[in-house]
Amino acid sequence: MIPRIPDQAPFSREQRAWLNGFFAGLYSVQAVDGLVPDAPAPPTRSVTVLFGSQTGTAEGLARKTVNALKAQGFAASACELDTMTPADLVDVHHLLVITSTYGDGEMPDNAQIFWEALSAEDAPRLEQTAFAVCALGDSSYPDFCQAGKDIDARLEALGARRLFPRADCDIDYEAVFAGWLEGVCEALNVPSGDGALV
Repeated sequence: MIPRIPDQAPFSREQRAWLNGFFAGLYSVQAVDGLVPDAPAPPTRSVTVLFGSQTGTAEGLARKTVNALKAQGFAASACELDTMTPADLVDVHHLLVITSTYGDGEMPDNAQIFWEALSAEDAPRLEQTAFAVCALGDSSYPDFCQAGKDIDARLEALGARRLFPRADCDIDYEAVFAGWLEGVCEALNVPSGDGALV
């Protein structure tokens, strides 16, 4: 029952009408236990952030990415590339990879095992996965950002859909990374939930 102000209450007619309207509005959106009746909880979309890091920069950016995603209501987690296998990615719908390039275009130490499995001929198809890659490197080397470029190309070859274009970050990476993260967050917030495919 929605409470009503009795006619004999010490309020003017206008005050009673306002209060009755207030209570009616309050009870129309709030159940007794404080929850909205029959309103399903908004779905929580999960995002997996994988990083390959030699000196810690990519790991730090992965943590920053997770914090930004959580602030927007996503269930996000970060882990090293080598803790996942391509088979694990079959159940991942939103994948972000942040990786540095070590030496002359090599994978960082904590990404080598993952890369070997991902580049194998029997790697699984990933059509259900939307992904984006942020590559870190040093443009003074000939194979600038090669690790990220390789992962980006291989995910696409396995059927994964590009959520947002790859970013190639030089030593001064802050502005490029910030633009990539902003674009990824916008793509993930597309109402379809699949992200903007480019």
